Amino acid sequence: MRKAFYLVLLAIGMVSFGAGQAFASAPQVPVQKSQQNDKKSDGKKNLKTVTFKTSIHCMSCVKKINDNISFEKGVKDLKVSLDDKSVTVTFDPAKTDETAITKAIEKLGYTAEKVETGK
Repeated sequence: MRKAFYLVLLAIGMVSFGAGQAFASAPQVPVQKSQQNDKKSDGKKNLKTVTFKTSIHCMSCVKKINDNISFEKGVKDLKVSLDDKSVTVTFDPAKTDETAITKAIEKLGYTAEKVETGK
């Protein structure tokens, strides 16, 4: 009885494996680029980057900034440097602005002074 049971299980496994192989070898259909993807790539051109001098002093401060500012509306990229005591934010100006980001940093208890770049 056990031998029959194991043979049935083995047969089911072989059938399943064979069916998986048939699907795995199906031809791949190229995906056409949608207009929505084009909008996303155009949006990257409109991003703005600003750097703030902050009063951070430890890795806890860095984590606190990363965990909170990265979720602000419109923020696309965030780099926090403990060595320079700076926060560099890349954002979508259609969704937020420098003032809102400054207020978000200050709300966490840190100073935020915009650093002028030579651009």
